[in-house]
Amino acid sequence: MLSRVADALFWMSRYLERAEHIARLLDISFHLELDLHGVAVGAGEQESAALSSILNAPMRGASYTGGETTSIQDWLTLDDENPNSIMSCVNRARNNARSVRGAISPSIWRELNKLYWQLKDPEFMARALESPHDFYGAVETGCQLFQGLCDATLLQDEGWQFIRLGRFLERADITLRIIDVKYRHLQHMSDGPELPILNLKWAAVLKTCLAYEAYQRLYISRVEPERVVAFLLLHPHFPHAVRFCLEEASRAVAELEGDASRQSSERRVDRLLGQTLSDLRYIDLDSVFRTGLHPFLAGTLKRCGEASLAIQEQYALNY
Repeated sequence: MLSRVADALFWMSRYLERAEHIARLLDISFHLELDLHGVAVGAGEQESAALSSILNAPMRGASYTGGETTSIQDWLTLDDENPNSIMSCVNRARNNARSVRGAISPSIWRELNKLYWQLKDPEFMARALESPHDFYGAVETGCQLFQGLCDATLLQDEGWQFIRLGRFLERADITLRIIDVKYRHLQHMSDGPELPILNLKWAAVLKTCLAYEAYQRLYISRVEPERVVAFLLLHPHFPHAVRFCLEEASRAVAELEGDASRQSSERRVDRLLGQTLSDLRYIDLDSVFRTGLHPFLAGTLKRCGEASLAIQEQYALNY
């Protein structure tokens, strides 16, 4: 496969996965702030700081006026100058898809193009200002429909593997950031009068990763931070858990690399993912909690970044 085509498929998938997560983060944060309005002081500022840390970007020009978050939502949703805004991600995904129309099915292009023009429609954008949930819901639905069409209409060849690789690396990256930032931000809340608010915020973390219902099937009790972290980090069968994502990414890399006799220098991605997965499979999480969760998550995130860079170098992909 031409590196140009692989590059476009990889980033098309990755940008849409990013757009979906940003939409869900904003939607859950919006509803959480409504729930906590008048109950928790500074809830809006805390959510803003958490979003900024998760997306690893300072929110230029975003400020609070009377507790409102309109400017922050606009910056993360519609601002073309923000490379991590929803509109920027969808636009970049569409541009990549347009450059490789022959490598994707007509239905994939049609739905992606439809999502782009729906989000650009002035009437729809006006309604979104009144009800942000509708806008974010359209983004989530469009991105999930894209994923389903990729799995349902494409040959499971190299192109499909690059799509999966982009999807699962991006998903693992942002899930790690969510766990790290939320755990640090909520760690100070004790079992005192703040417990109901703590439970609500950890439930929001699960919902951000589409994990609330799956978590409740395993733990029919209050939402406990350590269990949430363990579920989102280590569960081998939940599609948004970090371990699941990296195992899927590792399978995609194995399919792309093919012959096991290839040179060691060409298998750096496989080694990086394998080392990270080994840590996750055999981790003593109680010990990690005692010594500090952040260093472990930061190290895992660093290796995921190194794996992403190694993929770009190995397959001549652009950033």
